[in-house]
Amino acid sequence: MNLEIVLLILVGILILLVVCSIPVLFQIWRVSKNMSVTLQSLNQSMPLILKNLEEITANVNDSSALINTKIQNFANMSKASSLLLSDVLNNLQYWAPLAKKLPVFRVVRNIFAVARGLHVFTEVLFNKEKDEKLK
Repeated sequence: MNLEIVLLILVGILILLVVCSIPVLFQIWRVSKNMSVTLQSLNQSMPLILKNLEEITANVNDSSALINTKIQNFANMSKASSLLLSDVLNNLQYWAPLAKKLPVFRVVRNIFAVARGLHVFTEVLFNKEKDEKLK
């Protein structure tokens, strides 16, 4: 009799456990169904996403290669202009004595000399008048 009561209690507990696990199993079934729909949607859209990603990557690579080429061109031009400028400045020492002998520079030098002389003359003239007034 005790064995029958224990077995009856165990069967009751088992039935109660099965009844309580039905909503959990139903929820697991719904989640798996939603996951399969989501997985199917991802499988359909993933190739397009990957294709777009590959195109974007290719465009970025092309752009960076183009920018790198432009930077290299600017660097080469700056090197060339720097070499040209240094050559011009280095050769200026050879051209300067020849340029000083040109008549234009003689005329300019004479004009500056006359202007300096006039400046000194006016300064002495006006200072002489001031000195006479002070005495």
